[in-house]
Formats: sequence, C-alpha cells, structure tokens
Amino acid sequence: MKQNTDRPKPISQLAALLLVVCNLTAAVAATPAGTKVNPTISNTQTIELIGGSTENVTWTAPKADTYKLWVQIPSPSTAINATYHIYPQGNAVGNTSCSSTDPTYPCFQASVDQATATNGWAQLMLNNKASTSWVFTKTGYVSTNASGIPKSQQLGIAQVSFQSTVTPPPVFTIGQSYQGGIIFYIDSSKQHGLIAPLLDQVTQPPGIEWYYGINLTIGTGTAIGTGQANTAAIVKAQGLGNYAAKLCDDLVLNGYSDWYLPSKDELNQLYLNKAVVGGFASYTAYWSSSEFDSNGAWYQYFDDGRQVLAAKQGFLAARCIRSF
Repeated sequence: MKQNTDRPKPISQLAALLLVVCNLTAAVAATPAGTKVNPTISNTQTIELIGGSTENVTWTAPKADTYKLWVQIPSPSTAINATYHIYPQGNAVGNTSCSSTDPTYPCFQASVDQATATNGWAQLMLNNKASTSWVFTKTGYVSTNASGIPKSQQLGIAQVSFQSTVTPPPVFTIGQSYQGGIIFYIDSSKQHGLIAPLLDQVTQPPGIEWYYGINLTIGTGTAIGTGQANTAAIVKAQGLGNYAAKLCDDLVLNGYSDWYLPSKDELNQLYLNKAVVGGFASYTAYWSSSEFDSNGAWYQYFDDGRQVLAAKQGFLAARCIRSF
C-alpha cells in the first residue's frame, strides 16, 4: 500500500508511456540509442513520486551536445498529466517559470499521460515531429515533479536517454582504402590527409621528365600541403606536353580527377608508408613537384629513402597523389 508522502519510494517493474507534447501524441518506441541517465534524486534506477510531491527529479545532460530526448516510465505509474521540463541551457537560480521564448534559459514543457502506458520508451517531441532535438550546454537538464497531479496518483520515474544527433566524425587510418586509393598520411585534425593509387603512373624505366624543355624557376614549395599548388604552377608555366606534373594533372583514376605530383615532404610520407600502399618497385626513384632551382628538382629513392637533386630533364618514375 503506497504512502502519502513527499519522499520518493523505490519501484521495480519497468513500463513506458503515451506522450503528449503541445497536445500531440508521440508513439511508444523500443529502447532508443543514446546515453541513459538515471534520476539524480535516488541511488536506485527507478523511483515513484506520490501525487502532490514538490521534490524535483532531474537528469543532467551527459555533455554539451545536440540531443533527441527519450523517457522511460516504470509502473505502477498512474499519473494522467505528468509534466516534464526541458532546460537545454540550464536554469537561473530561483526561476520557476517555464518559457520557450526565454533568450537565456529557454524551457520546454511536455505533458505525459501514463494511464494508458505500455512497455517501451517515448520521445519528447515538439509538434509531434520526430526530428525534434535540443542543443544542450553542460548545465542543461530534464526535470519533473508530482506537484501537479492528484495525491491519488503516482508518478513513476526511470531513465532518460540523451540521443546525440551529431554524427561523429569518421575515423581514418593509415592503409585504409578510401576515395580512389590508399591513405598514407593523416594530418593533425585526423579528418584530412593524402591518398595514393595502388600502382605507379609511370615506371622507371622508361620514366618521365620533370619539365618539358623549358628551364626556369617556377617557385614551388616542399612542405606537406603544397603539392597540388606546385603541380598547378608547373603546368601553367610548362604548358602542354608529356611531363610528370602534367601527367598527374590530367589523370582521371578510380572516379577522381584531382590528382597531383607530390611535394618533397609529401613524397617522403609516401615512402615512409610505402608498405601499406604497395606497388613500388625496388630501387625506383620518384619525382616530387618541388624544384631546387631552374635546372634541378627533388626526387626520392624508394629503397633507402634518400632525397636527391636531379636535373629536370631526367627520366624518373611518378606516383600521383590526391588530398581528402
């Protein structure tokens, strides 16, 4: 027999609910994805508030994020009009009002009819839209109490699921097949890097020249991230012809057309991870897009990793790369 008291008491059997938000119903669902948060009022995972209780029960957002909200209600839960308050940005001290138009501490109210509850979870929605989500800060929370229901009714409380709607960034790894080739370098953001195809575009022999009969200083970089600009500058200066930068600039492979000749440092990264990319012949030397002066450019041996200067009219191998 339940007691008429303001303090919550434990209950055990889990059920769910039929939810009304803005006078619109929300369907009961299976267990949702997300971080399950237990009520903070008790060490037990499910509790019961007797009608007339003024004690708040809260579920604090696990972290700042954008969430869909799902509520689980255990039985016996007979409250016909249990109210949930969603405070995505937290709440000012002493503020007891709930207003969705409050610019600093907006509050959203959801009314729950538990009298027709069936097992499951239900989403807290606005205007019956399943896309409803709220942007929570670290102080954001969901709360409820039984002050607005008759003493003859009881409000069961269990978990709230904070389901993040933010798609986590992809996880890239060296050696992963991706966008036309194999990833051989990932930058500090962990979201961008360099890709090489599985085979050389030109083998040695016969090899290919760096230039097309014109000795001039073009102005190229050596750092990671400069290869694409180098290639564009070389092609602009050299024009039409059969040379390494133009070969990569014209390359259409595996659905991609933005290949380029790697810079000196990009080529070194390719050498360091040559085993995961594959297709490199022993003792082969590869052109970079980094020049030294009007006559010479950098290349690299893929047997021992030496980076050497050579005349631009030399015939070496070429492996194009692209960025992601």
